[in-house]
Amino acid sequence: MQDLDVIREFLVESHENLSHFDQELVELEKRPKDAVLLASIFRTIHTIKGTCGFLAYTTLERITHQAETLLSQLRDGQRELTPTLVSLILETVDATRKVLESLEATGEEGTEGFEDLTERLLQAAESTAPVESTVVESQVADSKKPEEDPAKSSAAADANIRVGVGLFDKLMDLVGELVLTRNQILQYNTEREDAALNATSQRLNLITTELQEGVMKTRMQPIGMVWNKLLRVVRDIALALGKQVRLELDGAETELDRTIIEAIKNPLVHLVRNCCDHGIESPEARVRAGKPATGRLTLRAYHKRRAGQH
Repeated sequence: MQDLDVIREFLVESHENLSHFDQELVELEKRPKDAVLLASIFRTIHTIKGTCGFLAYTTLERITHQAETLLSQLRDGQRELTPTLVSLILETVDATRKVLESLEATGEEGTEGFEDLTERLLQAAESTAPVESTVVESQVADSKKPEEDPAKSSAAADANIRVGVGLFDKLMDLVGELVLTRNQILQYNTEREDAALNATSQRLNLITTELQEGVMKTRMQPIGMVWNKLLRVVRDIALALGKQVRLELDGAETELDRTIIEAIKNPLVHLVRNCCDHGIESPEARVRAGKPATGRLTLRAYHKRRAGQH
């Protein structure tokens, strides 16, 4: 029987890696010669594929192996990046997410419906045509950095830990109880003339306040976590509508409570879809109107102080 902790770790890491994959692949479509970006995309698929082999997830291993082959061909300059190829790889990512969701829900991969995708990936890999352009210029620089990457990954891993949302909610409840108790002690202290109790209660007040603020900060997440997914949404809908849309993100580091992040996620996607569909004309119509062929959609986030706040 497989170690449940290992499987859980695999699922969490894979979801985290794929959350960046869409964004990086859409960005690669704009900068197809960016070797560093391509290397990062390749590592994501390679890592998932390798762990699938270890855990004997054959369906997911087969899908990711074919995608890895295509990315390897791109990295080695054996093919050029095209919108069709990007769409195929993004379809692979969607299939990978479905398998991960099935594993999380049932413990099974849910193999139905992936045969066609696997076949199309195989056909794409076998139909490569050598390109005359040289291999990505900065690939040489990558080859000189194999010893640096593990150190950077290790440092990043050491600086972060994963904690379940349930534990954070429990901590919030406990802090709430502590604040109430703190208030009761402060009220009790105002009714007595006890210097020692006064000093202790004031110390308790400071510690409780700092703890409350610290726990609140752990719930804060940058809105960029949601925005990054919109790059894929805009790319796909623009392609489907035959439009050219550039998404600009301003203030992605702005932090919100995770409950707010979750609440605005779907409405935000809906708004962006409507903007692309109804707010931006076709390239031909824009050119006739004297506008650039590519429409610009800007999302801006920032904290705004209310009147009277300092």
